[in-house]
Amino acid sequence: MPAPLEQTLPAVHFRERHSRRINADPEAVWRALTRLRIDELTITRPLVAIRRLGRRDTTAAKPLFTDGPVTMFDLQPPHYAVGGAVARPWQRRPSRRDVRTRQEFDAIAEPGWVKYLVDFTIERRDGGATLSTVTCGYSTDPASRRRFAVYWAIIRIGSGLVRRDMLAAVARRAEATTTR
Repeated sequence: MPAPLEQTLPAVHFRERHSRRINADPEAVWRALTRLRIDELTITRPLVAIRRLGRRDTTAAKPLFTDGPVTMFDLQPPHYAVGGAVARPWQRRPSRRDVRTRQEFDAIAEPGWVKYLVDFTIERRDGGATLSTVTCGYSTDPASRRRFAVYWAIIRIGSGLVRRDMLAAVARRAEATTTR
């Protein structure tokens, strides 16, 4: 398994972790996770609509793993995935840097950005699985760190709700396809 996310960034300026026990095998959890769509998320859908401020979402019915806000860099089915993004999320319409690989992500050092990583770990446990996700980030300079700190203070609760909503949707999908 790769090193913890915190070890791959120069420093960690924010971090959150969530996990959920799922009554399905890791393979079913992996399938559910990689096929998850935003239109399956009951709490996240309205939060995304607010964030988009009326702009049409053309990705709601597409899997988040391939068409979400994070580019997945490393997939190790059915146990681990990590992806990242580089953005200025505090902007009304957030600027984003196009990163397609972990190497491109690592190379970005110019001031004014937040680099964040998201991972998903699936572990076999007690006849089922535990799905965990960690999100952590690093601001490339003090000004972006201050801007992000204000943004994070405002959205942190919503961010946690989104993560728990994702875990619940994965559990629903995985458990529905598993016969016990």
